[in-house]
This record gives sequence, structure tokens and C-alpha cells, in this order.
Amino acid sequence: MIKTEDQAIQFLTTLQYLYPLFHPDDDPMDVVNDNGYREFNDEQCEYLSKRLDEVYNILSDPCGVVYNQIRPKMEMWSFCYNNKNK
Repeated sequence: MIKTEDQAIQFLTTLQYLYPLFHPDDDPMDVVNDNGYREFNDEQCEYLSKRLDEVYNILSDPCGVVYNQIRPKMEMWSFCYNNKNK
């Protein structure tokens, strides 16, 4: 269970590293791989949905946290943020 802001940010950070294209507004049931198969099984979807509900109860803008705090620190997104001011 996610109860603090730090836990919410850590959850989003871990989720971004494991599934970098997952957006906090996404429904886990709708996330599919390149072959069109669901990325998460029913149990995982239920878990993710519950945790994301907790995150949204704690953070006013989880998407902003992902875009402004988490992704700028991730190497795979550095091309987006390094070229932003050019």
C-alpha cells in the first residue's frame, strides 16, 4: 500500500524503469506489446490499478511527476530533455 509522497514517487519511478512507455493515466488492461498481447495479466492489472489509485490520492499531478522529475533523470529519455533548450 502506498501511503506517502515518497512511496508514490518511488512507485512511479520503478514503473517507468520497468515499463518506460507506461503513462500513469493508462489503464493497465489496455497496455499491449508489439504483438498486440496484453502486457499485464489480470492479477497484475488489479495490483497496478490499486497502486495507481493510491498514487492519485497522494499526488496532485502524477503525470507531471513522471515528466518533470522522473524521466529527466532516466538515460533513455535524455535525448528529449537534452534537446529541449536547443
